[in-house]
Amino acid sequence: MKKCLVLGGGFAGLTSAVYLSKAGYKVELIEASPKLGGRAYSFKDAETGTEVDNGQHILMGCYKETLAFLEIINSLDKLEFQENLSIYFIKENSKLFQLRASKLPYPFSLLSALLNYKAISISDRILMLKFFLKLPFVSDKILEKQTVLQWLESEKQNENIRKAFWDFLSISALNTSPEKASAKAFLDVIKKVFLHGNKSAGIILPKSGLTETYCINSQKYIEARNGIIHLSERAEEIIFKENKIIKIKTGQREISDFDFVISSLPLYSLNKIIPAGNIFDNPALEYSSILTVHLWIKNNDIEKTFYGLIGSPVHWLFNHGSHLTIVISDADKFMELSGEEIFNICCEELDKYFGIKCEDITNYKVLKDKRATYIPSNKLLGKRPSSETSIKNFFLAGDWIETGLPSTIESAVKSGKMAADMILQK
Repeated sequence: MKKCLVLGGGFAGLTSAVYLSKAGYKVELIEASPKLGGRAYSFKDAETGTEVDNGQHILMGCYKETLAFLEIINSLDKLEFQENLSIYFIKENSKLFQLRASKLPYPFSLLSALLNYKAISISDRILMLKFFLKLPFVSDKILEKQTVLQWLESEKQNENIRKAFWDFLSISALNTSPEKASAKAFLDVIKKVFLHGNKSAGIILPKSGLTETYCINSQKYIEARNGIIHLSERAEEIIFKENKIIKIKTGQREISDFDFVISSLPLYSLNKIIPAGNIFDNPALEYSSILTVHLWIKNNDIEKTFYGLIGSPVHWLFNHGSHLTIVISDADKFMELSGEEIFNICCEELDKYFGIKCEDITNYKVLKDKRATYIPSNKLLGKRPSSETSIKNFFLAGDWIETGLPSTIESAVKSGKMAADMILQK
């Protein structure tokens, strides 16, 4: 039986391990932290006893690889699916607007959603509709030299349209400002979301914490097929001989009984243990942060599951019943603020948009992820490495390798499957 050693237990590593286990390979996975999940996990808050995610993550109907992976580990019942796109946006003083696809056949269902989105004027909705109708015919080559902002401005998507729609989509999907993000990368995203049927644009939310959603079932699946998972074990050195990995040194032992190795480590972690420039082209990634704030309030009267906040530094608010979660993407300017300063900003926004007063909040938790995602700039196009390396038994996985997607869960899962498929082809 062939054996594969997987470094890292996030979405990418677990996907590789699951697919190889499914194919009959012996899998051993080592994870440096005491838990699985990488940058997408949940934990019990010590003060409130509430299970919270380290950051709010959503899926979409176009996440084909992620949904296939979750089906294999029997986790689809842990998700809540939208049949058609439905998002509530809110302006100050609780002015509510819905972007909702109708029950008409595709693509008329989505076109009707745009035409009835009353957060912007009817003339701006027509401009947005004209932009959508051009999408199937846009040249990739032209967009490789433009930022998202330059592209939108050239297509007469004015500030009102951008604030009420495009900024939410681009900043959430790419986690960077429209001034920095590649227009080509954004085109790839919106094509997948809007040009593949009604279900592709639907939002999918986990019903419970991320650890319960996919980590536990992944571990059960792997171990049921004689796989082994070691937590709190960090890879510290990779030993090569004659174009092959022969040994992995960790803080506890040396591992040499394997045929293949998959690294699903973030690039900054992998660079500490391997001479990347000699194995694959180092893409020299720049990173962008995400800020998550969990808040517990006395009386939760908020009705909807989630909202986009128009004109606010807060992008999204998610309602979990027991608590609220605020998400700020592209959050670099907040990273040096104290937890109290961030809390006060959130209080101001909750008061403006929902009428929630600071004294109504009984507890809060601020989570900063300074290297949440890489920035998908134009200079990075074509620079991300492939799964295959110059070392014949060594493969890469992770949302930062070349998957054709930005730094998302879908990219991580797709990369894990790509690495597993390459080993199976060997």
